[in-house]
Amino acid sequence: MMTAHPDLLQAVVLAAIVSMPDHSKRHLVSKVQERREKAEEALTARLVIALSQRS
Repeated sequence: MMTAHPDLLQAVVLAAIVSMPDHSKRHLVSKVQERREKAEEALTARLVIALSQRS
């Protein structure tokens, strides 16, 4: 299995965060756990979709 360079992973995640709507970005740092979890799930979904389109 090949692993990605940590800087590359960080760049990919940051690009996904930048593409998110503002309210979702705010939810990523929310003190309300449920909001934070939903925002993390949305971010994960964006990453999975983007990576699946590349292969």
